[in-house]
Amino acid sequence: MQRKSSHENIYYNGAVNVISADDFPQSFPLHWHNHVEIAVWPEDSDENRDTDDLPVLQVNQAVYRMSPGDILFIWPGEMHETVRNMSGKLIGIQFPVTLFDDLSDFKPFFHFFRNYHRISGGEEPELARRVMAHIRHMLSVRESKGTFSEVQMVICLYEMFMDFGNYIKNIVPEEGNPSSAGAGRAFEKIRAACSYIIDNCGHELTLESAAAQAGFSVCYFSRIFKQFTNYNFVEYLALQRIKKARLLLSDPDKSITEISYQAGFKSISTFNRVFRQYRGCSPSEYRKYYLK
Repeated sequence: MQRKSSHENIYYNGAVNVISADDFPQSFPLHWHNHVEIAVWPEDSDENRDTDDLPVLQVNQAVYRMSPGDILFIWPGEMHETVRNMSGKLIGIQFPVTLFDDLSDFKPFFHFFRNYHRISGGEEPELARRVMAHIRHMLSVRESKGTFSEVQMVICLYEMFMDFGNYIKNIVPEEGNPSSAGAGRAFEKIRAACSYIIDNCGHELTLESAAAQAGFSVCYFSRIFKQFTNYNFVEYLALQRIKKARLLLSDPDKSITEISYQAGFKSISTFNRVFRQYRGCSPSEYRKYYLK
């Protein structure tokens, strides 16, 4: 990552970009981009530090004070800022989400990943241990600079998200029966419905068509869809349309009106209202923060 004025310019020598502790900026203004970014404090010590010295990052409206062993995921399109990194402990990992675009298993899982931002050993020790192990492996591969090190780093990413996804899948309960064998089958059907919504959000979609895609009645689908995703169908569809619009907003040649209709909104006023509801600003304001 190179800094120029208030812009963050990402240059990939390979598929994965690693920002060393020496190069991670002490502060960086509010911005967003289309790649995934992971901020890591790769320490296991429990040393006591003055709270004023801890790294602080903001993602959307949430403020995260990092501690040793913390992992912070910043997903594509999320407004974020490095408020303070005076201790110089953070390491960054950045990669384009296009690494996963052709993997049908990944797309519907992406929503579940996005529910996670900071992962710490204190709150979710098992997940933190798994993810940190993959990150440490990735960093050691980078340091080795061996043959096919870029390939090995991508494999590390894939393995990390496989572990991450299996962890999420195993903790998602079926209503009233967390250990039910049917939980896995229901999860797979909801995951397929999510994939259907993501792929078709730019078109007219109904609750009935999504329920039919999952093979459930409308009533049952509504109930378990909310249980698995934490959103009802209308909310989830709106989120996917906003995400599609966010990607389109990175193209300066497309007008806001054109983006609105391509994302599945029937009017520019609805688009502006829903975008502000989920992003806290208008589409044109949001576009100004985009950094290539």
